[in-house]
Amino acid sequence: MRQEKADDFIQMAKSFAKAERELGVQKWVSISIERVDKNRNREQIFNYDLPREVYERWEWVVNWRRAKLVCKYPKDHVNCYFSFYDKRLGNNPKFTADLKTLTSAKAQVTRVQRKIDEYIAYNKANNLFFDENTDEDLLKARKKLVIKMANVKAAEERLKQKIKQVKEKTI
Repeated sequence: MRQEKADDFIQMAKSFAKAERELGVQKWVSISIERVDKNRNREQIFNYDLPREVYERWEWVVNWRRAKLVCKYPKDHVNCYFSFYDKRLGNNPKFTADLKTLTSAKAQVTRVQRKIDEYIAYNKANNLFFDENTDEDLLKARKKLVIKMANVKAAEERLKQKIKQVKEKTI
């Protein structure tokens, strides 16, 4: 396995962010603070439901609230639970897994398309005999791109079907 560069990870993160923007993902976090007494009885003390950007900016508020509750209940365990989810789909693990699959597939398409564009630009600048229609590496990459685009379509359809099924069950 080759050594990964930091630039590769940065590009991958950018691809995921672009795919999430295209999908219109609304990142939210549900934060639950509960205490567990000596008899293992659980009591939910506090609950936050915030956009993730607000949580990341005001994380100290959650830490302060937890510290205050630890001081208030010194003999009990005070636990903080975080659940990150997409607001449109709700806090349903079925949707979360499919949304991650779809985001990953879109990120792969973006990454392959970027590599193809870089390859074409490099070869046009440095290779006098470069032909996009006959280059074997480029043709292989484009076939892979078509397969990855089909994976995106399939992932979108699976997600739509699951949303439709859940809506039918709730009605």
